[in-house]
Amino acid sequence: MAHRTAPSWSTFTLKWIYDVFLSFRGEDTRQKFTGNLYNSLCEKGVHTFIDDEGLRRGEEITPALLNAIQNSRIAIVVFSKNYASSTFCLDKLVKILECLKEEKGRSVFPIFYDVDPSHVRHQKGTYSEALAKHEERFPDDSDKVQKWRKALYEAANLSGWHFQHGELEYKSIRKIVKEVYKRISCIPLHIADNPIGLEHAVLEVKSLLGHGSDVNIIGIYGIGGIGKTTISRAVYNLICSQFEGTCFLLDIREKAINKQGLVQLQEMLLSEVLKKKHIKVGDVNRGIPIIKRRLEKKKVLLVLDDVDKLEQLKVLAGESRWFGNGSIIIITTRDKHLLATHGVVKIYDVKPLNVAKALELFNWCAFKNHKADPLYVNIANRAVSYACGIPLALEVIGSHLFGKSLNECNSALEGEPWCSAKSLWAMGYECNSALDKYERIPHEKIHEILKVSYDGLEENEKQIFLDIACFFNTCGVGYVTSVLRAHGFHVKDGLRVLVDRSLLKIDASGCVRMHDLIRDTGREIVRQESTVEPGRRSRLWFEEDIVHVLEENTGTDKIEFIKLEGYNNIQVQWNGKALKEMKNLRILIIENTTFSTGPEHLPNSLRVLDWSCYPSPSLPADFNPKRVELLLMPESCLQIFQPYNMFESLSVLSIEDCQFLTDLPSLREVPLLAYLCIDNCTNLVKIDGSIGFLDKLQLLSAKRCSKLKILAPCVMLPSLEILDLRGCTCLDSFPEVLGKMENIKEIYLDETAIETLPCSIGNFVGLQLLSLRKCGRLHQLPGSICILPKVKVIFGFGHVVYRFWEENQYEQELSLEVSPRSMVVVDGDLDFTYIDMYYPHISPNNVIQVCSPNLLLHHDFILLFKKLASKDGSRCRKSSMHFSFRNKFPKIAVCCSVLPSLKITMILILKLGVLINGTKIFSSSCNYLFTQTWNPKLWCDLESKAEGMFSEQEWNEAEILFELGYPTPCAGLTMSLHNFAEGRLNWTLFGVYEEGNNKEDIKFKDPMSTFSFCNMLMEPPSSLPSCLYYVVK
Repeated sequence: MAHRTAPSWSTFTLKWIYDVFLSFRGEDTRQKFTGNLYNSLCEKGVHTFIDDEGLRRGEEITPALLNAIQNSRIAIVVFSKNYASSTFCLDKLVKILECLKEEKGRSVFPIFYDVDPSHVRHQKGTYSEALAKHEERFPDDSDKVQKWRKALYEAANLSGWHFQHGELEYKSIRKIVKEVYKRISCIPLHIADNPIGLEHAVLEVKSLLGHGSDVNIIGIYGIGGIGKTTISRAVYNLICSQFEGTCFLLDIREKAINKQGLVQLQEMLLSEVLKKKHIKVGDVNRGIPIIKRRLEKKKVLLVLDDVDKLEQLKVLAGESRWFGNGSIIIITTRDKHLLATHGVVKIYDVKPLNVAKALELFNWCAFKNHKADPLYVNIANRAVSYACGIPLALEVIGSHLFGKSLNECNSALEGEPWCSAKSLWAMGYECNSALDKYERIPHEKIHEILKVSYDGLEENEKQIFLDIACFFNTCGVGYVTSVLRAHGFHVKDGLRVLVDRSLLKIDASGCVRMHDLIRDTGREIVRQESTVEPGRRSRLWFEEDIVHVLEENTGTDKIEFIKLEGYNNIQVQWNGKALKEMKNLRILIIENTTFSTGPEHLPNSLRVLDWSCYPSPSLPADFNPKRVELLLMPESCLQIFQPYNMFESLSVLSIEDCQFLTDLPSLREVPLLAYLCIDNCTNLVKIDGSIGFLDKLQLLSAKRCSKLKILAPCVMLPSLEILDLRGCTCLDSFPEVLGKMENIKEIYLDETAIETLPCSIGNFVGLQLLSLRKCGRLHQLPGSICILPKVKVIFGFGHVVYRFWEENQYEQELSLEVSPRSMVVVDGDLDFTYIDMYYPHISPNNVIQVCSPNLLLHHDFILLFKKLASKDGSRCRKSSMHFSFRNKFPKIAVCCSVLPSLKITMILILKLGVLINGTKIFSSSCNYLFTQTWNPKLWCDLESKAEGMFSEQEWNEAEILFELGYPTPCAGLTMSLHNFAEGRLNWTLFGVYEEGNNKEDIKFKDPMSTFSFCNMLMEPPSSLPSCLYYVVK
């Protein structure tokens, strides 16, 4: 295999060809000051470029000279008396200053050799004379001279040295060399053997550095082995030359094991930044003010690597004001919360390598090439998948898997073909075997690096970490939280700590995500509790280990958590006694597993029992479940569920799909129950009424319990949020609501046989959704539905919802008084339905009431309705009827025929009112639900509730008012009573009963027709008044 050159880390280091570029006027100083300075710099090891006449070609700057200027880290310009007389020197000065502005990390120092700096700055003396001559020489190029003047001014304003006549030259040169050497002493750090995938991360970090004079503190965080230190080294190399002092403190976590370790770190920081050896601070608290005093004026680059305690930051970089303007502090850590606590805002979260970069890195480590041999592609892909983008894992696995074996294979390739094939096969087998081992037992080096994060956790977080690593990766955070809380942990804070330390993430869908290698690290920690016998470990998740423990009865009191998911349809042949010795077992989760018999014992220590397809008809007789918080037994063989007095901690009960369960006994002894699910218990017939009085219950779901007829006679569930009874096809009644329930949000009654809803549903004050799809026997909603401001009702037709709330504009007290079964809805010959009339507002002077029509007259009225319908040309559509009466309000029948409605509507609203002498003294309303287009007849009776309320002599003007309509869309598919489409009447009928009324006390403006029910063939008159008035005999 042809080898290629590995990627170079020089990409992340500013490479200068020269340390110093010396610019000077040769005839002034070459043989004296500049020559001595050049020799002193070279003796000190400073790589210095000095202008050679060989590089000069006339007055132009040659490419070689320009290259020397551009690739020198420091430029020293020696200003002498005749410096400005050389246009060549002035051009070099312009170019030097341009390079200074173009690239950070470059420095320019002026030396004023026997010349006053103000003469250079303001072009006086010999500088004035020289520039005047240049202006005469270049009369047509004034811009050039202006550039020279500007360059002289800018250079003279830079910090440098002024050497005056009479000073000792060697002392000045010594100062200059010392300063230069200090500036170039930032030695680049080794980054990595194969710095692959660093470019993007380095650019991201550089974008956080800023360009102002403020002190910038940047955090780089991520899991162990992800490349935090490597990235910080690369950034350090790129920018270190821009600072007066630099320091890279490596492995702070390991070095700061005590107070003395922190002292040593403070001393190392001062020594490296100040370039002085043997600095001693003696004590941490003494070191803090020393750092502040010595560094507050210096532009410093400081990298604090692998910080894990806030104290470390406080003693090394407590505040930004400890350092001079433009300083940059970079902190690498595994703990995001640590950065936030220290006030670090600019944070880079290191991401794993993508697949392409990971494969490239692995190939370089394994094959010393960017591309794998085709024979090893599958192995390489498998290794990359296992490492999940963590550079450390890729490097360790790559080096370990192949290394020497690859050389042996290459030797084989040079021999016989058969030998080559055999060697390749053997190597492939060896590599796959090693990967199999890693997937079960992580590589020691990877494990130790990642375990560092675990070791730094508190005990609560350690246990949460192990539970998630062993059982809950990719599970929903709600479920994980409930189980962990039952296990006895402080979950909220624990999860936050694990997220901050990059040990897990919670994704956008609310699932807990843990990197596979971190997961494997946690599992290995548990495996090492007992490498030989699984029954002596705290957690069991591996199928083979669990089956071994159950079948061989090797369980011990060490076991706290078992989760057997049974992906391979496992069958356990056991005697049912294996759980008896697990006296500390807190959580038992079993799914998709068949057992030869049920358990004889369950540990009393259990807090979570989640056993789908539980094989026994009941729980063991000696089981005391007083600590159980979650009991989930779906699809089990339970026939008897007796909530013993000991279920004092139970908060979640799920026994869905239990086909043998016929009744649910009293739940009074389960006071903390918050979630109850009995879905799909198709043989469940009876539920004890105590279900309606569980103070903590938040969710009650009994979907598709197809034989259940009654949930409870009444309910008072103050904590209930969701009630779901969908598909209970025999459920024909809804419980009375005894008090205000403010937390209720959703009720689902779809596909039930409920006929009526009680008025007490007005106590569901927090209700937001009432779903009534396919409730074929429900014809009316109670009037109290109008006092619920938030509720939306669904009847059918997709997502169409109805709102019934009526704002009480006049602040009248709403009444829930009702006349039961007082309105008859007639549709066809014998199809009639009784519905209730409601009185939302009752006048104090009201003497009228609605009552049910006489049952004996049903047949006769239907005949009349038919005959009226046959008179196509005689439609009377008045929405009110007028008459006069005295003495008392007469007993009358009020009927109307409704024209067909729009198909989208599913509810008809009728409001019936009575005005007497212009004052409205009576109002009532009703609603009627229907499932198809139809044109019903509505019929009710009105009568007086008391005698002597009106004068026997004076006539009273009465008006019967009809208001008929349908809710219409107000927002999207929401149908609201605030948007009310007026319904159309086919005809109206006013009937005065002969019995109980005195005809002399009733008058009509229009003539009155008489219809005798004994004459069935009589036709209504051909000429009709505005309303139909009939005497009902």
